[in-house]
Amino acid sequence: MKNKLILGFLMLFCSLFFIQGRMALAAPTPVQIYEVDYEEENIIVQNNENSRIYFATEIEASRERWEVINADPGATTEVDFSWVSNTTDNVLVFKGEENPTQVRVILPQQTRKLDISIDYSKINSLSKNDTIGSLLNIMTTAGTAKEPITFDDLEWRKGDNGKWKDASELTLAQLEKYQVKGTHLYFRIKPVNDVIRNGVYPDGSKGNRPSKEVKLRITKKSAPMVVGIDGSKFNADIKYGKEYRVTIGNQTSDWVQVYNRSIRQVALKDMVKNIPGMTADGTINSKAFPAMLIEIRNYATSKAAASKITEIDLNAQRTIQGYVVEGEAPADASSDDKNIYISYNGNKNLVITIPSASTSNPYEYCVVKPGATFDINHTVWSTITKNTPVKILGSKAVEGGTLYIRMKEIKSKAATRTTPAVEYALASTFVTYSIAYPSTPKLVDMGTYIYVKKGYTENLSFKVKLNEAGKLPYETQLKNIKLGTKSIDFTTVIEPMLQEPIDRTKEYIMTVTLSRDSLESMANCYNKAVTLTYDNGTIDKTSMKLTITNPTAAGTLTLTAKPGEKTGTTNVTVVSNPASGNIFVYTIGNEQVTGKMIQDTLEEGVGVELSKDDITIATDQYLTVYEINKTSRNIVKYRSIKITANQIR
Repeated sequence: MKNKLILGFLMLFCSLFFIQGRMALAAPTPVQIYEVDYEEENIIVQNNENSRIYFATEIEASRERWEVINADPGATTEVDFSWVSNTTDNVLVFKGEENPTQVRVILPQQTRKLDISIDYSKINSLSKNDTIGSLLNIMTTAGTAKEPITFDDLEWRKGDNGKWKDASELTLAQLEKYQVKGTHLYFRIKPVNDVIRNGVYPDGSKGNRPSKEVKLRITKKSAPMVVGIDGSKFNADIKYGKEYRVTIGNQTSDWVQVYNRSIRQVALKDMVKNIPGMTADGTINSKAFPAMLIEIRNYATSKAAASKITEIDLNAQRTIQGYVVEGEAPADASSDDKNIYISYNGNKNLVITIPSASTSNPYEYCVVKPGATFDINHTVWSTITKNTPVKILGSKAVEGGTLYIRMKEIKSKAATRTTPAVEYALASTFVTYSIAYPSTPKLVDMGTYIYVKKGYTENLSFKVKLNEAGKLPYETQLKNIKLGTKSIDFTTVIEPMLQEPIDRTKEYIMTVTLSRDSLESMANCYNKAVTLTYDNGTIDKTSMKLTITNPTAAGTLTLTAKPGEKTGTTNVTVVSNPASGNIFVYTIGNEQVTGKMIQDTLEEGVGVELSKDDITIATDQYLTVYEINKTSRNIVKYRSIKITANQIR
C-alpha cells in the first residue's frame, strides 16, 4: 500500500510538471504583420496564439481606444483597413490579447497625381507583340528620380467595367483592335503588397496603394481616304500629312512620310525606288512599272493615330506592242495589227494610222518640238480611238520634232447588265518617232519656158529635184501636166534610177520632156502658168510658166560698103551700134541670106567678128552682117548685100 501511494504521488507530480512545461512552451508571443495587402485593403496578422487582436490608429492607441476582433481560426487574421483615409499617411497599431506587445503598420497615402498621354508618332517603331509602353508619357508624383514609375508599374482596364490587367497584356496588336471603333482605357499605378522579404516582416512601407485612375481616350482610326491615281502622269494624290509604302512581289518598303507642305502628288517612280534595286518610270518598255500594292494613310502624330489604310492594287503597266512603220497602213489591216503607221502629206501634215485603236483600247500621242524636253507632267496628249488616219498639221508636228505614242490610261468601270466591268490600267509605255518630212519636188530652174512653133524648139525639157540628200522623196512620178485646161503629154527620166527601198542619202533628179506634138497643137500664149500634178497629190501651180509663140523675124541692119584700102577689099560700116551683150559678125557667100528669125542662131565658129578692118571679097559675092547675142548666138538683126565692083578696090 505504501509503495502504491508513493507511485501515485510520483505520477501526479510528473503529470503536473508536464502540464506546467507544456503551458510554459505555448505561452502567446506578440502578433506579427504577415502581409499588407493593398489590393484587397487587408492587413494579414499572424495570431501567434493570441485569441483576440487589438488595433487602432496611432492616436487612438495612445488613448487606449482599441478596436478588438476575435482571431480567425488558423495562424492569421485578416484586418480590413479600407476605412482608413487614403488622402494622408496613416499608422495602425496592433497587439494581441495574451501578449500586448505592439507592432506598427504604415499605410502611405494614395498617389493622387497621375497623368498619361499617348504619342502615336512612335507607333511605327513597334512590332505587333510589343507593349505600348514606349508610346505613353507618364507624369506622376510617385517614384523617385532613381526609381521612376514606368509602364511596368501600371495596370489597365478597358471601359468603365473592365477587369484590371497587367501592363504586359496591352500590346500594339491589342491597341489596334481598340482603334477600329475607339474606346477608353483606364490606367493606375498598380497596388504593391508589402510581404515578408528575406525573413524581414513587413510594416507597409515597402508597398503602395493603387493610384488614382486616369482615363485615356483611344480614338477611332479615321476612315480610309480616297486617293486618285493619275495614270497619264504616273502620280498618286499623296500630300502633306500622309504616308505610303509599296509592295512589289515579296518586298515591302518602309512607310515614307510626306513632310513637305507644298507636295500634292508623289510620283510612282519615286515610290518604286523605295524597294531596293528597283527603278521604273513608265516611259519605255524596259522601265515599265511592275504590279504593285500601294498603301496610304494619314500618318500618326503625337495627338492622333494613323488613319485606316487605303489600298491601291495596280496591275503591271502595259507595254506597247508592234513597231513604227513608215508608210500607209495596209487596206486590210485589222485590230490584230499592233503596228503604228506614219506617213506624210507632203510637208503639210503627218498622218498616224493605228489599226488596233478603238474606244475600248484608246491610244494617244504628243509632239515635242526640236530643242524641247519631254516632261510627262506637262505634256498634253491627243486621243486616237479609231482605225482611221489622223492628220497632224505640220505647224504642230514640226520638222525635227519627236512624236510620242502610247496606249491611253483606262478608267475602271463597274459592270452593267449589258457591259462587262472595265479594269483600271495605267497608260502604257511609249514609242518615239523622229519627224522628218519627205522632200517635196522643186523645179531646178523656176520661171518662164519658151516654146517656138514650126520646129524651132525641138525638145522643151525641165528638171525637177525630187529630194534633198538625207530625206526621202515624197513624189516620184508626175501624174499630169496642164496648160490651163489642156493636158500636155510628157516623158520622164529619173537619175539615179529609183530602187526599193529608196536610198535617202542620194538626190534624185527627174528630167521632164514635153511632147512637141502637144505643144504645136496649143494656142500661142504668154507667161501662162503650168500646173504640175504628182502621183501623191502634190500640185505645183507657180513654179513654171510657158510662152508658146511663132518664130519672130530678125531685125534689119543698115549697112554701107565702100572700097577698101587694098585691092580686092571692101570696107563695111554698120550705121547702129550693137545692143549690150551683142556683137556684129559677118559671113561671105554666093547666095543672099534671107528669112532669119530671132530664134535662129549662128553655130559656134561661123562668122567673123566685124571690125574696122577691110574685108577681102569678090564682086557679086554676098556679104551678110549679123547682130547676135554673144552668149546664146541668137540672131537679133541681120542684112545680106551683094557687093558690086564699085564697092571693091
